[in-house]
Amino acid sequence: MHIQQDTGRSKGQTPAWKRFAFFRVVDGTVRVIENWLNLASVFIIMFLMFFATTEILGRYLFNAPVPGHVEIVELIMAGVVFFGIAYTERVGGHVRMELFVTRVLKGRAYHIAEAITAMLSLFVYLFIFVYSFRFALHAFHMGDVTVYIYWPTWPSKAAIPLGSFFLCMRFVIEFIQHVAQAIAGGEMRDLT
Repeated sequence: MHIQQDTGRSKGQTPAWKRFAFFRVVDGTVRVIENWLNLASVFIIMFLMFFATTEILGRYLFNAPVPGHVEIVELIMAGVVFFGIAYTERVGGHVRMELFVTRVLKGRAYHIAEAITAMLSLFVYLFIFVYSFRFALHAFHMGDVTVYIYWPTWPSKAAIPLGSFFLCMRFVIEFIQHVAQAIAGGEMRDLT
């Protein structure tokens, strides 16, 4: 008995994985950058943990608190949030209200709803990207610094458009995935 392997070819068509090779390369590249940004966010969180410990020990044991500790934490928090935001979207870690989408919508309707959600989210974060980039650039040119310790604010402000840009890339990828699934009617594993 001979079992024929499915090579993805039917009626002279190119296999699915070759048709989406460019898409897979873009997705893979964005995934690598998301992973590195998320790792940076993890290291920033670790730094904040040690920094808070140092500040508390300095304040209560040696009566010498770290100068400007509140400003430093405020500046660093933008990196914590926005460096990990695209990775969290990719792994489905954001809180979502999906009772209606997962229980009621099935098949193509589900993918159409998800594509619409990705497109609306893309518009919101494009807006955030554009305006936060302008504010970061303005802070850089103006030489904006904090009030107490005179640290520049532009690196913290630049974390917002950087994270927003890669979140927008993730939304574009998700939009393409869901549109392709709605058109093909298949699972994503068949398309990538």
